[in-house]
Amino acid sequence: MMKKFVRFVLVIIGIVVLGVLALGIIEPKEVVVTRSATIKAHSDVVFEQIVKLKNWPNWSPWYKMDSGKMKLSYEGTDGQPGSSFHWEGSENTGAGDVKNTSVNGTTLNYELNYTRPYAMNTTCMMKAVPDTNPNNTKVTWSCTISMSFPWNASFVVMNWDKFLGGDFESGLANLKNYLETHTQQIPNIEVKEVDYPAHTFEVIRKNIFWTDITKFCNDAYDIVAQDVGGKVEGTQVGVYYTWDTINHRTDCAVGFPVSDTTMPVKGTTFIHAGPSKACMTVQKGAYSTSMQYHAAITQYMAAKAIPHTIVIEEYITGPKNEPDTNKWVTNIYYLEQ
Repeated sequence: MMKKFVRFVLVIIGIVVLGVLALGIIEPKEVVVTRSATIKAHSDVVFEQIVKLKNWPNWSPWYKMDSGKMKLSYEGTDGQPGSSFHWEGSENTGAGDVKNTSVNGTTLNYELNYTRPYAMNTTCMMKAVPDTNPNNTKVTWSCTISMSFPWNASFVVMNWDKFLGGDFESGLANLKNYLETHTQQIPNIEVKEVDYPAHTFEVIRKNIFWTDITKFCNDAYDIVAQDVGGKVEGTQVGVYYTWDTINHRTDCAVGFPVSDTTMPVKGTTFIHAGPSKACMTVQKGAYSTSMQYHAAITQYMAAKAIPHTIVIEEYITGPKNEPDTNKWVTNIYYLEQ
């Protein structure tokens, strides 16, 4: 009797194993989950939220699932390939890592590696491209789940499109709400066409990553300030020659307008700008909103087919002389060709 029971059990196990093997042969070895949404914001502003991992708590569906209690730790230069974060969440969100594997001006490719409650590695992508309306951005979020034979048979019982797709939909809705609400905090950005007078600047110029701008500016201003003294003819400036959205680099110079070019301090140089027609706007508030002001100018100039050469920012009021970010004022000029 016992032998018959064992034989029966073995037959059942064999049938199950054969069934799994058959499903493994039939089922694909990978599943791609994709969702998209249209957001009323400039593509540069949207991509900034996506590519900077430290911005993800603003809209991540999993961070919000844990009511903001998820523990996060970061490594690398945020926004650049190799940067990453590790999360430790509740039983609902588990634990794991997200690593930036490559970036261009529109797309972030990243690896998503779960370590709890089970180990699983996936490759994912988020893309932000201008929609047919240049004021809108289409965001696409996709993830590829790969499983080797015969484990791919689990795709029959695990509906990844429904499971992960639902999270993507929530995340895109959060991102849309965050950005559209954030954009509305700066009403009616005015762009004007003005005459920009000739200036001579004493500056330090360098090609740097976007993420290094703040440190470079602070260090460079301290060096230039030692020399300019009574030669200063205005407030400190940043001059931007290029803005590389593929490699996230900029060729920029920072310093002061001066009246005397006879004796530059070591490491500085003199540059001349203008006179020129220019499109300009006045940014009020923290620098975190600057992309929206630049977007307003570029959209204005694109609509009128106005080409530009360099971009000049005049820091009228900023962290050097005003602790309240609400009182910061920056004049932004796009000099016309």
